[in-house]
Formats: sequence, C-alpha cells, structure tokens
Amino acid sequence: MKYTAFLGVRFEPEWFLLEPAERDRFEAEHVFPILGKHASVLDIRPFRASGFSTRHTDFFIVGFDDVAQYHAFVEDLRESPLAARRYVTVTDNAIGIEQPFGADDSA
Repeated sequence: MKYTAFLGVRFEPEWFLLEPAERDRFEAEHVFPILGKHASVLDIRPFRASGFSTRHTDFFIVGFDDVAQYHAFVEDLRESPLAARRYVTVTDNAIGIEQPFGADDSA
C-alpha cells in the first residue's frame, strides 16, 4: 500500500542566528546524512513555506510503502542535533492513503 505524509517543520530563531555558512555545514553534517539514509525507501520532497505560512517555515511530502520506515525517518530527525538544539520544531505530521474522488471507500 502506498502512503503519503505531510511533515511540517518550523525553523526557530536560533537557527537563523547562525551564519549562513554555519547552517550549510550543520546541514551537511547532521541533516543530509539522515535524508540520504532514508532516500532508498522514502520519496522525500522538500518545500519552503515561510512566505506563505505562519505555522510552518518548510514542509516535506513523503511517499512510502512501509509506515515503520517513515517512523524511523521521523525519529532520526527528532533525535538529531537539529531538533536537540531546538533549531527546528515538527509542527505537523499527518499520514494518508490516496483515494481518488468518487472511489468506493467501503473496501
């Protein structure tokens, strides 16, 4: 079964107090390895939302077949220095199964 998740995040002021080069180094060391670790089993699509939302600065649309694999990804993010140093907060996490309009949902 194919699942899709919406994972909303908010980068906190502490993140923006870092110099841009420092943020780049931090992402290379702590964020990109997590994304790479899960890239073979998750379809992770990042989006910027800061100009359009007050709740999320960014969000991800994530496609996957196994909920446990998605859960491992979210846990890796939450246990990373990105969250531990309070640079980012998970603001929303919703999982759904695609259902075309007019489809019979009684199955």
